[in-house]
Amino acid sequence: MSNKNTFSRRELMALAAQSAAALPLLGAPALARELDEYGGFSGNKNFKYISAPATVYDFGLTPEQEDHAKELHESLIIFDGLSECTFYPEFITNMKRGGGTSGNFSIGISDMLRWTPDTVFKPQEWWSWEALNRDLDALYRMMHLFRDDAMMTLNHADILEAKKTDKVGFMPGTQNTKFLDDAVNRLDEMHRKGLRIVQITYNATNAVGAGSAEALENRFGLSRLGHMVVERMNEIGMLVDTGHSSPETQMRAAEVSTRPIVISHAGMLSKINQTRATTDEAIRAVADKGGVMGVISTPTAIAGSDKCTVEDMLDNVDHAVNIAGVDGVGFGSDFIIPATFEQILSAPEWDEEVVANIGEFEVWPWSDGHVGWENNSAYPNMTRGLIKRGYSDEDIAKIMGGNFLRVIKDTIG
Repeated sequence: MSNKNTFSRRELMALAAQSAAALPLLGAPALARELDEYGGFSGNKNFKYISAPATVYDFGLTPEQEDHAKELHESLIIFDGLSECTFYPEFITNMKRGGGTSGNFSIGISDMLRWTPDTVFKPQEWWSWEALNRDLDALYRMMHLFRDDAMMTLNHADILEAKKTDKVGFMPGTQNTKFLDDAVNRLDEMHRKGLRIVQITYNATNAVGAGSAEALENRFGLSRLGHMVVERMNEIGMLVDTGHSSPETQMRAAEVSTRPIVISHAGMLSKINQTRATTDEAIRAVADKGGVMGVISTPTAIAGSDKCTVEDMLDNVDHAVNIAGVDGVGFGSDFIIPATFEQILSAPEWDEEVVANIGEFEVWPWSDGHVGWENNSAYPNMTRGLIKRGYSDEDIAKIMGGNFLRVIKDTIG
């Protein structure tokens, strides 16, 4: 390839042909057809930042600071608490541009390889056992197809290997426990297949815990099933995630768990009053048990508007550090760049009241409205901005991924 970090349509199709022999179950025609349908071309190609680099934000750094930022950033192991919610090949390009090492790659949202502009998903397809299995199978195929540039990162050692070999790491996670259908032993089966991060709820309340969008008077911590789920995840080596859960569920999960837990991506109510945000008390409860809160990058969650800059995200990082301490903070971008707004709203958890509380969406994808954080290639802006704000190299390394890596080592291994 003329450029290791970009993939043209012709190059993608050539990769498909080269890989077909190693994938007899899929077959060459099926693989080529599958790649042609989404590959390089999934999502809406009018979405600029599927392929365009993120804005290089001007922090007013001196030339010496810029040199230091570049050197430091290249040395960091960068872990995104929620790097993407569906697959598009340019994601690998964007991660490489940004120096991203690995991230919580969210699966089980209907069908990650079918987010084309005209696809319509049914509410019952979200977070199902079938969708999660389908996405895991597809993700392994993608890792083989892009094996020179990407790899599964199923534990701490794998993340270190991804950094060493200059590959983009995918740590499979999912944002709901609905796939369990009350059967806790499904956690064991999914762990064997490679699922490593499980989020308790997604907006709405389920059989395990209360979601962030639940009415205040109806919120609770964990059900008895929820206790069993957390306990089993501790035993088999899965990371308990409480993003999009109610503060009560976050605090109870932190209390019940014998290992650190995370809030992979969230806003803070003390910063922006929004339904999906969480409380200072919950953030401290997670951090006090050794866990991490990932600052989300959605403009409405960090600035109260669908337009903001990376300075707003840095303001939220500062705010989180003041709440949890520098050892309890990371970031979780929550990108879902290929999807249309209408497709996202097909999830049953997005009712009219929740949507109204989140705010107007004149900009879509939402990340297009976040100057300096439009896609995963934006990670250097965080390093540069933290330098501008006087953070030490050690603390920058923690925020950019070190804290998540510590928790992953303590929970997954």
